[in-house]
Parts: sequence; structure tokens; C-alpha cells
Amino acid sequence: MGAYSNIAAKRMMAGEYVPMKFIKSIFDSMKRNEIDYGVVPIENSIEGSVNETYDNLFNENFYVVKEYFLRINHCLIGFKGTEIDAIKCVHSHPQALAQCSDFIYRNNMIPISEYDTAGSINIIKNLKNVEHAAIASELAAGIYNMEILKRDIENNKNNYTRFFLISKKEEEFTGNTRTSIVFSTENKPGALHKILGIFEKYGINMSKIESRPVKYNPFNYIYFIDFEDNQYSKNALDDVKNSTSLFKKIGTYKIAGLDSNI
Repeated sequence: MGAYSNIAAKRMMAGEYVPMKFIKSIFDSMKRNEIDYGVVPIENSIEGSVNETYDNLFNENFYVVKEYFLRINHCLIGFKGTEIDAIKCVHSHPQALAQCSDFIYRNNMIPISEYDTAGSINIIKNLKNVEHAAIASELAAGIYNMEILKRDIENNKNNYTRFFLISKKEEEFTGNTRTSIVFSTENKPGALHKILGIFEKYGINMSKIESRPVKYNPFNYIYFIDFEDNQYSKNALDDVKNSTSLFKKIGTYKIAGLDSNI
């Protein structure tokens, strides 16, 4: 508890929250009907896409029903009274370590990857060694009763992580919405250009495009696209579907604004 995913989950939906160590565990638990919804990170404004989430969205039949942009403020967390120059090792999730790389470098710390930010606090607490610290949220520091040694240590203060709320069932929304799809094309000149031209034809703004390798077909790719819906979205989807070798709609959901807290 206390990881950034936990914070996002509480802001996206009320209910009982079940912490999990791995993104894959969330998808597997949904397949086993152990949980009804999952919250997964999809991209960070500094470090880019979360590939594991994209791969699971492609492989599993779940739908995005909400997005949320969480402002990330990283804290250096350790034992009470510890001086920063006494810390030799810092533990956290790889994304958090990368987002705080300047601070880590300036202070000659050794970064150690863990499964999540909040869990890294529990790890250093059990080590009982003041030379080890963690990078996580202020909320997580309070949960594990550890001290914040320094706040706002991220490289860039405009640091946001985008989260998806995923469901077993597709939901439809109206108004200011975004749609996410995944597709593949034939491996021939102009195939992807043709798809992109469909969105231009209907005056649709693509807010993100991401390519991922097809693991069972070396050096072939699938493409994830997020686009802002307009009155021609259905026509565009039909044209894309008819022009691709594989097509899957991941979900339509309300467009979220940027959070200003945490």
C-alpha cells in the first residue's frame, strides 16, 4: 500500500483495494475473477511508455474505462535522523530511479531496483541499515513509519504518470472522449501511412502512437493508437478495421486533465 498505483486507484474508483507486486498479476487476477477492476500505469511523461502494460493489453481481452494523470512527487525516505551524505544505496522501482537519476548521481548513491516504490520502503526498513534509503511517495513513508529525508527529488517537476482503469467489460461514454486501439498491418511499403491517412481524412487528432514488437513474429510490429473522438470516429474505426490484418479496440473513455497533487 502507498504506491503511486494505489494513490491513483483511490482517486479513480471507490472500493476495496488489493495491492499486487506485478502488472502481470493484475491481469491474471482479473482472469481468475479475483478482482473486478485493475489499475495499471501506461506511460510516464519523463520516462515514456510502460511496455509491460501495453503487452498485456494486447494479449488479454480487457478494456480501458478510465484514464488518470497523477502528478508524481518523489521523496527520499529513510531512517530518522539520517544525513543524506551517509546514504550509499537507494531502492525503488526502476521508473522512479530513472526519474530521480540526477539526484542519485549527484549524491553518489547506488540505485537498486525493486518491484515497486512503496515496497522498497519495507525492504530498507527490514535491512535496518541507515546506509540504505528508498524513493517513494509521502503517503508510503507514513504507512511504513519512516522519515522523509528530502522531498521533490525528481529530475523534472512536470512529472506525471498516466494510469488506466481496466475492466472485463467494455463501457461506452459520450462527450469529450478518447479511444484506444491496437492493430497490425501487412509488412509492405505505405501500409502504416495508409492507416494514419484515415485519421487525417476524418479530422481526428491522434494523441499517442506506440509500436511494440510481435513476439511470435520477429521484426514485425503492432501499433497502439490513442485518438480524440469526433463525430466521425465510428467511420474511422470501420476503415481502420478493414485496412488492417489485426484490429482490436481497447476502450473508449473520458479524457482526463492533469492532476496537480501528490
